[in-house]
Amino acid sequence: MSKKQLEAFFTKAQGDRKLKHQIDECGSNNSCIAAVGKRYGHKFSPANVSHWKRDHQPAT
Repeated sequence: MSKKQLEAFFTKAQGDRKLKHQIDECGSNNSCIAAVGKRYGHKFSPANVSHWKRDHQPAT
């Protein structure tokens, strides 16, 4: 369930400038991103954020 919550949260952020800005302000602090998600009704852990970033960041 947490992974689906996280996916829904990031999908929502794509269309919400204020939310995207809050996520950007967190930088690499996954606990901050989880806290922002919680404020918007999405429940996931900082570890879920870390795994999502690993799986969705473009390779460099």
